[in-house]
Amino acid sequence: MQKTLLTKLLMIGGLFILLLLPFMMIDGLINERQYHHYTTVEDIAQSWTGSQTVTGVLLVAPYKEKVMRQTEIYKDGKKQTTQKEEIVTRHKYFLPEHIDIKGDIETEERYRGIFKVPVYTSHLQFKGQFELPKQLGITENLDKITWEKPFIVLGVQDIRGINQSVKLMVNAEDVELQPGSRSPIIEQGIHGRLDLDYQKDASLNFEMAFELQGMEELSFLPTGKTTKITLSSPWPHPSFMGRYLPKSREISGDGFVATWETSFFSTSIGKHLEQCARNNNCLAFATNTLGVQLHEGVDIYLQAERSIKYALLFVGLTFTAFFMFEVLKGLRIHPVQYGLVGVALALFYLLLISLSEHISFVAAYVIASAACIGLISFYVSFVLKSWKRGAMFAGLLAALYGTLYTLIRSEDYALLMGTGLLFGVLCLIMVITRNIDWYKIEASAKDQLLKPKAAEV
Repeated sequence: MQKTLLTKLLMIGGLFILLLLPFMMIDGLINERQYHHYTTVEDIAQSWTGSQTVTGVLLVAPYKEKVMRQTEIYKDGKKQTTQKEEIVTRHKYFLPEHIDIKGDIETEERYRGIFKVPVYTSHLQFKGQFELPKQLGITENLDKITWEKPFIVLGVQDIRGINQSVKLMVNAEDVELQPGSRSPIIEQGIHGRLDLDYQKDASLNFEMAFELQGMEELSFLPTGKTTKITLSSPWPHPSFMGRYLPKSREISGDGFVATWETSFFSTSIGKHLEQCARNNNCLAFATNTLGVQLHEGVDIYLQAERSIKYALLFVGLTFTAFFMFEVLKGLRIHPVQYGLVGVALALFYLLLISLSEHISFVAAYVIASAACIGLISFYVSFVLKSWKRGAMFAGLLAALYGTLYTLIRSEDYALLMGTGLLFGVLCLIMVITRNIDWYKIEASAKDQLLKPKAAEV
């Protein structure tokens, strides 16, 4: 029974759908390797330290106040109201008038098997000033208040990252620091007690210096009424994150320098702090951060995942080119030959992900694409019975792989470029086949390309 043109197209379409299976398996492999990478990051974080967020500096003034509480009791079947004196511990928080933070971030890479994770040691210096009013600004019920020593607190997300002693000076005098924040709104940190006279105004100039280790991210919660943060590092590809972008930044192959400046009005930090302290609703306060991520230049798994999204486009264009040769040159190409070329295209992605785990992504892409282009063009030269046609096919594949690389590196314009590619290919096919009489080709199938005999290789 002779195959018709429609039957041949249906067979090619079925083969195209069948190739979904290896592509799905490769996509699953990419996700699995990506998961292993994430678990490696978590494992290293257990022995090193994780991402760090530095909160502060804040001044906390605890005091105890005598208050009268009304309670209702029932006695002899009657409700009675009584008052009972209780002692309540309260905290009053003060923000620095200004704070200047400078950080020098030294980076290195930790390996676990073939996976690597960037870690850092940051050398941080804090300078700022607190202005405290007399009696902390409290004017009522002073006779019912018992003052306690205030303390300066610095919040650190992972306290293990402080690998050396922290030096704190207030008004040119050393202040001993203790672990723990002692503040209900800061989970982890360090604090230092101060000796203050609440009977008069106080101006406190402070300086703090310490080293902080972390992994991948370093962020700050700017607590000053005016805050200036300057970070520098030899890491060549930072990714700035948080609610505030740097006011200025310089990025080169030798590293980066970035400066942030925030104000009391832009951060609303006073409002967020008051809401956190009074209502225990600290989400807005805790997420009001800025910082930098030591971003990998190329996330190989993300790039591989992007590339495989265009896999079916590659197979479709290649099969279309094969079919055009059949129609225009009167050749006979067996579905098995279609399938072998499709499998070779699928192996490109497997080569890409396996090579990129050991060498740079660009080098892996060049090697994988060159291997597939060489193999397919060699095979196609025999299928199409011409080395010239094989070279033409190799040029077509090289253009497709070049376009794919541009697509996966240009995230913002990937959709536009992909759509433009499809439209351009469709235009080319329509122009080339504009004079073809498809009914004539189908009617002469016995003598042309649609014979049941497979093409000789």
